[in-house]
Amino acid sequence: MIKEKSLFELKSVGSYLDYESGVIYPMNVDGSADRECEISLIDDEVSSDWIESLSSEDRFMCKKFI
Repeated sequence: MIKEKSLFELKSVGSYLDYESGVIYPMNVDGSADRECEISLIDDEVSSDWIESLSSEDRFMCKKFI
């Protein structure tokens, strides 16, 4: 179970980053995190296009995992 306080909204890619675990959760239409669709930054499960789409602020937040 993820803690809400560890989630950071990655506005540029419509996702949330769990800053403690390096897991990305897509954002649902209602703005909540889709907790059933975990994507690991640590295990390199995101495409290079996704990484290139990050804003500078969002890239900074992801930096320790990519």
